[in-house]
Amino acid sequence: MSIRERLLEIAELNNDEKLMHMRGANLDEYILSLNSFIKSLPKLEEELKSTLAERDYFSFSGCLSDVRDLLIHIHANELAEDCLKLINSLVSCKPEKVEARMTYLLSVLTMLSIDIQMAVYKDEEADEEAPHAAIDTAESWKKSILAVDDSEFFLDAIKRALHGAEYKLTCVNSGMAAMKFLQKHTPDLFILDIEMPEMNGYELAQKIRAYGKKAPIIFLTGNSSKEYVLKAIKVGAADFIIKPITQQQVLERIRRFI
Repeated sequence: MSIRERLLEIAELNNDEKLMHMRGANLDEYILSLNSFIKSLPKLEEELKSTLAERDYFSFSGCLSDVRDLLIHIHANELAEDCLKLINSLVSCKPEKVEARMTYLLSVLTMLSIDIQMAVYKDEEADEEAPHAAIDTAESWKKSILAVDDSEFFLDAIKRALHGAEYKLTCVNSGMAAMKFLQKHTPDLFILDIEMPEMNGYELAQKIRAYGKKAPIIFLTGNSSKEYVLKAIKVGAADFIIKPITQQQVLERIRRFI
């Protein structure tokens, strides 16, 4: 799958048909705009959080306008419109409502940035392999998932998100526990937190691959910085789930693979 084809799968970038017809120099120029968005977003996110916490709505509005300009430049027009609506609501909405809307918007922006990075930087050869793990013989009709996070809060959030879904979910709270589980089991998909003590998600992913397990790896994160995402891609990231976790996002990301 080419970079353009992967970009076409990102719903937020498909508000018009411009990307559909991009080729050559036009596509190269567009990718430069995407890189500018990726590079600028983390700093703008921090400024948005800071100014909102201080209820400095003038600075907050200016920062959100900068985000909107970036979104327009990459043809993410619906998200740009959401930014404008939030700016216009600052006068009439209660601070709590503004904060809730901003938290949701930041989550969507982080996911968009990571989706773009996955499309632009992912190894095309690895993408074409689309490896699938063998299924455990027990309850073979269910696809199995191993979730690893040192936080019980996020493990519980994953459990709630998958409640009622036809998956066999196993949750462990450390990389060592995960490796012990893999001695006897072969999951169809991994969900790994990145920030864990003793063995972080990057290190665990490398051990999973060295152990011969080829199932897709989805990382849990709230960080969209380029260095962070590239490191995850290099150790085998197939996708990301953005914190705070929602049921819709978890199911949508998992169903891309199993």
